[in-house]
Amino acid sequence: MRFSISRLTTGLLMLVALTFSVVSHAQTTAVKVSLLDMTSVGGHMMDRGARGYGHGMMGRGMGGPGMMGPDGYGMQGRGGYGPGYGMMGHGMMFIRTDHDTVKAGKIRFEVANLSKSEIHEMAVVAVGSLDAALPYDYNTWRVIEDQVKILGETHGMKPNDTKTLELTLAPGHYLLICNLPGHYAAGMVIPLIVTK
Repeated sequence: MRFSISRLTTGLLMLVALTFSVVSHAQTTAVKVSLLDMTSVGGHMMDRGARGYGHGMMGRGMGGPGMMGPDGYGMQGRGGYGPGYGMMGHGMMFIRTDHDTVKAGKIRFEVANLSKSEIHEMAVVAVGSLDAALPYDYNTWRVIEDQVKILGETHGMKPNDTKTLELTLAPGHYLLICNLPGHYAAGMVIPLIVTK
């Protein structure tokens, strides 16, 4: 009898440990996303971003992925993103996040449209490579959605609106884009890397 109780106790402890392990791995990572344009840029936006979202126009400490950052993610654009990854089209617009990289699993995107006048959206697009060009229709000024893998989107968000989007993402490369007419070409795209 003593041997059976010992085995039962050991089995229960292993089950509790396994359950704790599964629960701890199922935690959700929050990613704050700012949808910005020139109407949202003010004094405090230049270095930190409004309401704690993103890093503002100048990037992290004026050296990160902002408009003036040295990594090519700013006004001058970066190759491989179709019509642009910088300033193009009818104005300057951009997306900023507080994470460049996250671990695979449940991701909660906390999206804020910080524009004072423009409707924006955020779509999560799975890509094989961050240098892959997205198919683009120059007549509609939009990424051709039925030719890319959109995993989720917030749809049109009015100025100062906030939305939450929860997705389970596998390891890989993703782009966060706004696909309203002209917005992607105006710079509303940012990469997100998901690791194991």
